[in-house]
Amino acid sequence: MPPSNSQQLTIPPLENGDRLNRFEFERRYNAMPNLKKAELIEGVVYMPAALRFRSHIKPQPLALFWAIMRLCG
Repeated sequence: MPPSNSQQLTIPPLENGDRLNRFEFERRYNAMPNLKKAELIEGVVYMPAALRFRSHIKPQPLALFWAIMRLCG
């Protein structure tokens, strides 16, 4: 009899710094279709930061305005 939904094991997500073997890394990587990039280097998982470029540059105009006001004031 196949296991019920409550009995099925869920695959934990990859996390930066996890120590895994290649088989477990590939199993978790394949279970995360939205993941763009992850690397396994000497048994350690490396993933880029979740910060996106657009969200990174949004505060910049406000900081630039503040800096100009400080220099002119």
